[in-house]
Amino acid sequence: MAHAVVTRDSEAARSYAAALAPLGLTVVAMPVTRTAPPQDPQALAAALAAEHDAVVCASARAAEALAAAPPHAPIWAVGPATARRLAELGIAAVVPPGARDGATLAAAMIAHGRVAGARILVPRAEDGRDDAIAALRAAGAIVTDVVAYRTVPTPGADPAVAEGRELLATGRAAICAVFAPSQVRALDGILPIHTIATRFIAIGETTAAALAAAGVATAAVASTPTPEGIANAVASVYPQRR
Repeated sequence: MAHAVVTRDSEAARSYAAALAPLGLTVVAMPVTRTAPPQDPQALAAALAAEHDAVVCASARAAEALAAAPPHAPIWAVGPATARRLAELGIAAVVPPGARDGATLAAAMIAHGRVAGARILVPRAEDGRDDAIAALRAAGAIVTDVVAYRTVPTPGADPAVAEGRELLATGRAAICAVFAPSQVRALDGILPIHTIATRFIAIGETTAAALAAAGVATAAVASTPTPEGIANAVASVYPQRR
C-alpha cells in the first residue's frame, strides 16, 4: 500500500483522498497547523460592521470569519474551495476565473474596474501575504485589512500528526502534499524537512518557494489549487499503477 501524506486535517483531506485514489495512493491526513482566533476579536467585529464597497475572501478560513456577520458588500473570492465554503455558509460570492491567490484576485478586481476610491475589506490570516492589499492600494482602493484568524503549528507530540510523522520519518510516504508556507514551517518544526525522503508536491508556486527555502526540492507544483490539480501534479511524478 502506497501512502500520500497531506498536510491538512482529515475533513479537508477527504477530497484529496478521492482524487489520489485512482493513482493507488491512500491519503493520510497530517494537520501540521491549526486555526486559532485572532488576538483582537473586537477589531474583526468592528470591521465587519463597517460599510464597505467590496470584500476580499482569499481562503475558506476567511470565509468562516465572515459567517458571524455577513457583509452586504459584494464578496470576491479565490478559487473553488473558498467559493464552496462560502456557499455552504449561504454567502454569495464573485469568483473570477483564473484567480489562484490573493494577488490574481486583486488583479481581476482591478481589471473589472471601480477599484479607485472603493472601500475594500480584507479579512486575513495574521501572517498572511499582503500582495492583494498592496495591489489594491496601488490601484487607489481604501483597504481595511484585519486579522480574522491565526495559523499556529500543531505540536509534534499531538496524536493527530503521529501517523504522518511516522510515514515521513521512515521514508514510507510516496508523496507529501503541502498547501501553504506556514505548513512548510510547521512541518519542519515536527520533523526536519530536509531529512524527509519523499516527493514533495506544492499547491502553488508560493508554497514551492517556501519548500526551496527550507532546502527541499519540489517534485511537482499543482497547476490549479484543487484536488484535481494536486492529483495531476502527483501523476506527473508518481504514475498510476498498471
